[in-house]
Amino acid sequence: MFNRVIVAVVGSSNSGKTTAVEYIVKGLTEKGYTVASAKRIPEHNFTLDTEGKDTYRQAKAGAQTVLSVAPNELGIIRKVNTKKLSLEQIISEIPEETDVIILEGFKSLVGEDLSIPKIVGIKTPDDMTESLKRYKNILAFINHKAEQTVETEYPVIDPMKDPKKLVDLVTNTVAVQVERKHKREQKITIQIEDEIVPLGDFVQDIVRNSVIAMVSSLKGAKIKGEEKVSIVIKRLKRG
Repeated sequence: MFNRVIVAVVGSSNSGKTTAVEYIVKGLTEKGYTVASAKRIPEHNFTLDTEGKDTYRQAKAGAQTVLSVAPNELGIIRKVNTKKLSLEQIISEIPEETDVIILEGFKSLVGEDLSIPKIVGIKTPDDMTESLKRYKNILAFINHKAEQTVETEYPVIDPMKDPKKLVDLVTNTVAVQVERKHKREQKITIQIEDEIVPLGDFVQDIVRNSVIAMVSSLKGAKIKGEEKVSIVIKRLKRG
């Protein structure tokens, strides 16, 4: 169970997933939500960088993290084995103030997760049959040829012909979640290595108030009492 509002778009290749994500992101943004997207890229040799560019040369020289800072864009390239990352670790890279996260792909990480609603791309009736077995919490299927499906309780939407129906479906799904998220916005986070520790409201209040009280007593500390507290615990490397 995540403390983030997530919708996953999964399913067959060339079934319209990217088109669906594009319409969903555009629609939610126009409705006033802040949206982030994440895409799973299967190609092993893929890189965001361009061979010969300064950042490419820096990474080639051994930099594990390379930042590209332009006037209107910030890019981070981190050399890491993503096969070892959990979904929680991946989405921790996205700012917490983001209202909705749209995932494209990541079927092995989200398939049976009941907390993540899914839009499933299909091309054939067999795709739909297999998807009904593989995925939990399906919102809808997307298909450019809606007539080529089996009978099901879930809506089948052509994102090219009826993007509004798709956007409205997702909006209705996330609206209550986003409202709850805003109400329970965490004022303290505790992270041990790369894992975020889930905290109930009562524990949040106790730990945060204790930290604020201790820090406010330090010389030179200027605390208003509204600050967010982040605690990061890292294991010391010896030798």
